[in-house]
Amino acid sequence: MDDKYMSLITEYIDGTLTEARREEFETYVKDGFIDMKEVEELASMQEQMLQAPQPEPSEALRTNFYQMLAEENVKLEKRSSRDLFGEFVQSLFSTNKGRLAFGFSVLMLGLFMGNVFSRSAYTGQVESLSNQMADMKEVMMMTMLEGESVSQRLKGVQMSSGLVSENKDVTDALLLTLNNDENTNVRLAALASLAEYAEDPAIREGLVSSITQQKSPLVMVAMAELMVELQESKAKKEFEPILNAENTPDDVKSALRQNLDKIM
Repeated sequence: MDDKYMSLITEYIDGTLTEARREEFETYVKDGFIDMKEVEELASMQEQMLQAPQPEPSEALRTNFYQMLAEENVKLEKRSSRDLFGEFVQSLFSTNKGRLAFGFSVLMLGLFMGNVFSRSAYTGQVESLSNQMADMKEVMMMTMLEGESVSQRLKGVQMSSGLVSENKDVTDALLLTLNNDENTNVRLAALASLAEYAEDPAIREGLVSSITQQKSPLVMVAMAELMVELQESKAKKEFEPILNAENTPDDVKSALRQNLDKIM
């Protein structure tokens, strides 16, 4: 992943942070964007993976594997794939240990399949697994966005990267977060994520409609700056109630007017 947080976390775990990057890392930790408990879990899992021996299946194990795979395929054909997936997701993500175990299991399964299957068969399995991973990523993202802690909701927004343009449910969830989350940092994170896809007419319309839902001066100004970047003339009308409201601070009104004047 090329995400700035994951990049910092990776360098921290590998011990390759420069002094400037270390200061940036510590700032994100302090502001709640990076959870040190999660970082320690990732470091521990990486250590376990590095120390784990690469599986070398015997011929007998290979034969048994294909036999069991054939038997399972027959059973799976008799069951609805949707029901099976629902049961799997429910049981897998019911606990934190289950989610962590799943990640480790996927890695080990990939190593095993790489030794057992031919290159073409392995490629097909990886594509199927990637599709399932995308579905599970969406489920985890939605769950985190509804979490009680700020750091958890921030991670949910972070996980939406790459899904917004492909999934309307993800877009709607981020817009809901932008409009209703009680934490300013979470709203700003949702805004930043949606801004990457603001050329999409539906997303742009959702962003414009969100203007009147904002109470935080920081989010208001950030949205005004985005509207200038997009040259979205409809935003001026949406900002009028905020500019006319008595409880809007004068410095915020001034900042908003300066930005809105730049829209042609």
